[in-house]
Amino acid sequence: MAFLDELKKEAQALQELEQNLTQARAQEVTQSFLLVQSRLKMIRLYLQELVKHLNTIAANLTRSYYIDGFGTIDDFRPERFVVNTDRFSINEKEFIKTIYLRFACKTDQEIVINKNVPSMIEMQRQYLWQANLKFQCTDFKNEKGVVDRATFNVANEIPVHIKFGADFEQAKIFLSIKNFNGLTVNEFTYDADEIDEKMLDEFAKYLVGKPSSFMELGRYQQELKQKVSARRMSAEPAYAKNVAEHTARPSETSDAPPAERRKGLFGTLKSLLSKD
Repeated sequence: MAFLDELKKEAQALQELEQNLTQARAQEVTQSFLLVQSRLKMIRLYLQELVKHLNTIAANLTRSYYIDGFGTIDDFRPERFVVNTDRFSINEKEFIKTIYLRFACKTDQEIVINKNVPSMIEMQRQYLWQANLKFQCTDFKNEKGVVDRATFNVANEIPVHIKFGADFEQAKIFLSIKNFNGLTVNEFTYDADEIDEKMLDEFAKYLVGKPSSFMELGRYQQELKQKVSARRMSAEPAYAKNVAEHTARPSETSDAPPAERRKGLFGTLKSLLSKD
């Protein structure tokens, strides 16, 4: 029986250790969740105030866009700034999930693109779709009934979508900016505690075209910059993009959590927050 008693004590010790680790992890997840929520609230309030001013001064702002098949247009003007928020509930308490800042950049110029090679017609169509640009395409067939020429009438308005999302368990904020720095998508990753008034001020300067350090803020962006510099020094041919146009995606960061680690997050939060 003495040996069985030893096994029983060992099993009890392991159960206590597991219980303590579980409680510690639950507390850590809750703290991360609340930290992210506080930063998302900060972002939402800042953007709501920002758009009031942007909608007033937008007439004095201009942006340049290069549209493949047409060329560069320098007089796009941003307008109709709007902030929206997606929310979710836990035990009848509402929390912020995602924040969107949307606006349009518009020009008075007429944008007409002509293509007379079938393969180029399809490439142009795919390009405009991927850039989320509205257009009307008129196809012209030759005597054989084959489309060999097309005219694209492109809307003179470019939609800009900016999204703040989060990983609540790992306390990270993700920022995606589409169609602002050209017809591209820029993605950024931040630790939640890196989001502060200074960072948001630099983001606002970036939006209005003022000198800004926004593109380099955050440890993930700095790590990427260092990697790019190292590649340049070693002259690796893999380096092909300007660091200002390609920032680390959340899925590319080494410590981005796998999906299975997030499955029990809201269940854990639900039980913990219900105690409040």
